[in-house]
Amino acid sequence: MIKITNEYVEYLKGNFFKCLCMFENKESNLTTFIDSLIYEVYGLRYVLEGKEDFLIILLSRLEHFYDDSKKENPDIKRIRREVFNSLNLIDKTLKVGD
Repeated sequence: MIKITNEYVEYLKGNFFKCLCMFENKESNLTTFIDSLIYEVYGLRYVLEGKEDFLIILLSRLEHFYDDSKKENPDIKRIRREVFNSLNLIDKTLKVGD
């Protein structure tokens, strides 16, 4: 089984945080960025056996972000809260060496 490295954990967290920054800046490629992140997180199911609940939560949040990215005025306060909840979940779930 492949081990998750600290570098990957930081990379994943960075991409979640980047979503927030892109929302706040109303960047035009936000929807594409989130779609790519969904694709990547979905692929983690092959690496993170036994952590399916974690992946479902992250994917659910990303799907909401995707839908929100298509709205004219997304709820930035809610998105910010869910991004930081996701960062905390990643920290709690992906401990290097697990």
